[in-house]
Formats: sequence, C-alpha cells, structure tokens
Amino acid sequence: MSSPKDTERHEEHHHLSLIRDGRDPTLPSNHPINALSSTRKLAILCVLTYAGFLANFSVAIIQVAFPNIGGAFGVSPAKIPNTIGYNLLGFAVGPFFGIHSPGWTVGRRTVYLIGSTLFIPCAVWMALSPSYGVFCAARVVAGFISSWSQTVPPSTIADIFVKEVRGSKMSMFAVGVVIAPPVAPIFCGLVVTYHTWPVLFWIVTGMAGLQLALFFLVVPETLWVEDESPLHVESLPPTSTHSGSNIEGEVETKAHGQHVEHSFRGTSAIKSGHTGIAWYPWQRPGEFLKIFVSPITMLRFISITVPSIYYGSVFAWSVGITIVFPQKFEAAPYSIKTIPLGAMFLAFGVGGLLGKWSGGIVGDKTVSYFERRKGYRQPEHRLWALIPILPFMFVGCILCGVTVDHKLPYMVYLFGGALFFFCLSAATGLLQTYVLEGYISKSMDTQAVFVFWKSIWGFAVAFFVYDWGLNSSFTKEYATQGTLATGVGAIICAVFIAKGYEIRKWQGMPVTPKD
Repeated sequence: MSSPKDTERHEEHHHLSLIRDGRDPTLPSNHPINALSSTRKLAILCVLTYAGFLANFSVAIIQVAFPNIGGAFGVSPAKIPNTIGYNLLGFAVGPFFGIHSPGWTVGRRTVYLIGSTLFIPCAVWMALSPSYGVFCAARVVAGFISSWSQTVPPSTIADIFVKEVRGSKMSMFAVGVVIAPPVAPIFCGLVVTYHTWPVLFWIVTGMAGLQLALFFLVVPETLWVEDESPLHVESLPPTSTHSGSNIEGEVETKAHGQHVEHSFRGTSAIKSGHTGIAWYPWQRPGEFLKIFVSPITMLRFISITVPSIYYGSVFAWSVGITIVFPQKFEAAPYSIKTIPLGAMFLAFGVGGLLGKWSGGIVGDKTVSYFERRKGYRQPEHRLWALIPILPFMFVGCILCGVTVDHKLPYMVYLFGGALFFFCLSAATGLLQTYVLEGYISKSMDTQAVFVFWKSIWGFAVAFFVYDWGLNSSFTKEYATQGTLATGVGAIICAVFIAKGYEIRKWQGMPVTPKD
C-alpha cells in the first residue's frame, strides 16, 4: 500500500508531466491553456509576432530613403529621421489613451480586429502624404493606432501558455519587434532604387491587410472570464497569496479576466469560466474608467517603471545605431549604394534573432533552476540571465563608435551593431517578461508602461543621436551609451535580485510567498 508521501509524489509527477505538455491541471479544461492544441498555440504566437513585427517594420521602412523622401517634400534629408521619432511617439501615448483598454472587457480579439482594420487607412495616408507636415501627422497617428500590437499580444501569450515556458514565448514575440528595424531597410533599398518612395507604404498597406486576415482566421478570443461558483476538486493548489486583502485580490483578478498563478500544493478549487466578452464599457462606465487610467496608475510601481526606463534607454541606443549607419556609410569614404546599404542592416537582424536564445530559453531555464534550488518561484530569478550579456553591450557600442571616427572597415560597425542587437533582443525577452510577471493580473497595463518608456526614449533619440556624435565624437557618444547600458543594467539587476520581492510586497503588488 502506498504511503501518503508516495501518493503526493505521484500526483506532483503527474502535475509536472501535464505542465511539460503545455497544460495546467489547476485550470478548467476549457481554459485557453488547456483547450488549445500546441499547434494552434504556435500559430497564434506566429500571428502575434507578425503584428509586433509589422508595427515596427512600418516605423523603420524609411531607413535608407532619407534623401528620396526629403527631396520629394522639399526638406533636408536630416529631417526625415525625425519622423521615426514621431511614429514612436504615437506608440508611447497610445496605451495611455486607452488604445488597449477594451481588451480587458470586450476581449483581445476585438482589439486585434479593430486595430488591424484601422491601421490600413493609416498606411494609405502615409503613402499619399503630399507634404512633410502631413507625413509627420500620419506617422504619429499610425503609431498611436498600432500601439496595441506592443501591449495586447503579451497578454494573449500569458492567456495561452503555462508560466514555465512564458519567457521563451515572450522572447519569440520580442524577436519580431527587434528584428523589424534591421529587416525593413532591405525592402527600402530595393524599392527606392526602382520605384518612388510611396511604394514603401503601399507594401505596408498590403502587409496590414494580411495582418487583418490572419487575426480573423487564426486567433480566437482568449480573455478568460470566471464564473461565480468554483468547482471543488482534490489535489489542486490554492490561490496564490496576494499582499493585502484576499478579497481585493479576487476582485482584481476577476475584473481583469486573468487566471491566477499556482504552485502544486494541497486541495482547493478550480474556478469555472469561459472565454469571451466580460462586459461592455457602456454597461459599467465607472469600472471602465478605472481600467482606462490603469496604465497611468501602474507607473507608481518601482519594479515595473525602473526596468522599463532602463530598457527604453537600451532600445534608444539601438535606434541610434540604425540612424547613424546609413547617414555615415552612404557618404565618402564608404559611398555604399542604396541596395547594399539596406541589405547590410540584415546583420543587426541576425544578431537580434540569435538573442532570442539568451533572452528566452536561458531565462526560463534560469528561473526553473532557482525554483528547484530554492523551492519557490520569483520574477527576479529571471534577472540573473541578464547579467552575463551586459558587458557585451559596451563592447558593441565601442566598436560602432571607433569605426565611424577612425574610418575602420564597415564590417566592424556591422559586427558591433549585431552584437548590440543580440544583447537588446535578449534584454527584451528578459525584462519584458519580468515586468509582465511582476503583475500578471494587469499584464496589458504593465506592457503599456514598458512600451511607453521604450517609445519615449526612441522618440527622443531620433532628434539628437546624430548631432551628438558630430558635436563631440562618435567614440565618446557610443562609449557613454555602452557605459550606461552596462552599468545601469548591473545596478538594476543587483538591486532587484536582492530586494525586488520586498519592494513589490511593500508597494502592495501580488507576491508569491517564499515558502
């Protein structure tokens, strides 16, 4: 006869085998995590990644067309990079003006379909812009409308994947976001060599139409709405402990349609529910107003805002690398032609693609290692995986700076940029997942903060990054950027690994006990 300990061990083994299969036995069978097949989940993830890619592809599609667009509008080519910043400004403000708020109430799919539809006329507007001012306005609106693609997909990823693989899935989405800026100039170089610049945005229009079709055909609703009465079952874990009132935690979780993280322990209840519309905004205007302003209130949380500000600076330096590169290397002594110049951006894309492994798989394995070793799981465990890549940010920046100042072979700049994009991609997966897991029941709001700081930094850097190098030296500029990326990153990792749990608990964020 088996002992209670053997029975518990058998049950835990069964639980872990289900987790490895992508299912969570602590959730109902109709929950998206359990109801969707692995193939369907992969297809959904690919569509989400494409959406993240397309929005950033649209931003960077003009990278080697500065002279062409400037000439068409009768302005200096040096003004055209500013429109990259304007597009990112739209990214930044969109989440804070409720662009993703309906995702909490009428569902993620509704946001995807409406957002994809509205982006199509924005792309047409950019293609038909008759003047620089109109083009700038179109870029801001396009960024605003497409900002959902940066905040809502992480929530869907949290809806359909177990936490043990969430980091690697988030990193796949992040790769789409990161490699878009290096890939877009390849198309740009080919198009502006043989056609006029508006063709760039007719391509974006076609891609936007494809995005709408993919969301309509592939991505189901994943917003989980809990029913009133729980189903009691044996050998299931209790609700994770939240700091503050348990009642408040239940209300918050239910209001936002998110499942609660579990650990395998004891007997509790599975709450039945369904996917679909929770309620319409006009039915509960007061509650919807709270959801509408929730991203702004999320700014008060240190463990969400500080890593997001830091990541925004790292992202800004990557934008700077792509802005400086075409302006320096299409001129003497390099005089690289438009098509090869656009193709060279692919080196940065390769670096970003390789960074997925470090940011996703290594991050998940690091968290699992500390969970086995310590017996509990905390978001801060993921930050250990960021530490080894920090010095390479400095190396990548230095290689870019000395190449420009000392007229080194362009391959050195490409290698330095690729190395930095590798680090950026890894940091994106790690930090974005850390922010997501810090307040999983408000995942879209945490991503709104993350995207806000990322985009504000990207908006600002477009206006000063090139002049900074001209006024001092590019070596000094990139050395400063590399020092900040490495040094500040190390400080953030040290502080949050040591005190992140206490900071989150002190501020009343959801926490899982360390026992």
